Amino acid sequence: MRFQDERARVLPLISSSFPNQRLLSALDDFKVGVVICDRRFRYKALNQSVAEMHNVPIKGHLGHSVHHILGGFAEKIIPLWETVFATGQSLTNLEVTGQPPKRSGVGRWVENLFPLIDGGGRVTHVGCFAIEIGPPPKASFPLLNPTGKATHISGNQPSSPDRRQRTHLSQREQEVLRLLAEGKSSKEISSVLGISVRTVETYRARLMLKVDANSIVDLVRYAIRNHIATL
Repeated sequence: MRFQDERARVLPLISSSFPNQRLLSALDDFKVGVVICDRRFRYKALNQSVAEMHNVPIKGHLGHSVHHILGGFAEKIIPLWETVFATGQSLTNLEVTGQPPKRSGVGRWVENLFPLIDGGGRVTHVGCFAIEIGPPPKASFPLLNPTGKATHISGNQPSSPDRRQRTHLSQREQEVLRLLAEGKSSKEISSVLGISVRTVETYRARLMLKVDANSIVDLVRYAIRNHIATL
C-alpha cells in the first residue's frame, strides 16, 4: 500500500492489523481496497485501490466523511459500519452494489468489515477490505406484481424499493424483518427472539444488503410487498 508521507500518522492503525508492508503492497497490486474510518465515519487511512474505486485521490478522502465522498451511496454502507462499531464483530462476504458520485457507472463489490479495538476494549475504528467484482448482472428476473402475476424487468432498469428481485430469506431473517417492520427496536427484537442485540444488528445489516434496501423504510416496503408483514 503506497501511503503518502503526510499519512505516516495513520500508519499504526493499518500496521497493527496487518503483518507487514509487503502484504500491504500486495493488496494494492491485486486491487484489494483497504480503508479505515473513525467513529464519525471519517476516512483515516486508505490505499490507492480505494481511491481508484471512488475516482477520488487519497488526499481527497482523508479527514472527510463517507457521506462527503460517496453521497447517497453512503446510506447503503453506513449501517454496516454502524453494526461493527456497535457489536465489535466482523461482517464478512457482503456484496454491495452502487455508484459513487465520481464514477461513471455502477460498481459491485464484496466487502469484509472488521473492528479495530484499543487497549480498553473499545472499537475506535472500523476497517474494510473491498474487492471490486464488476457491474451488476444485466439478466432479466421475475417480480410479483400486485395481481400475483410474474413481471419481467431488465437489470438495466433503475432500481427502486418497488422494483427489486425477491430474495430468499431464511426463517430467522423473515422474523427479524417482520419485527423491524412492526417498529420494534433491536433490544425489543432480541427479547422476543431470544438472541443478542448484536445478533439482531447483524441480521439487520445483512437484510439491507440482501434486499438492496437503503433505509428502514425500504425494508418495511419490502416486508409488506412480500407478505412478510402487514399494516
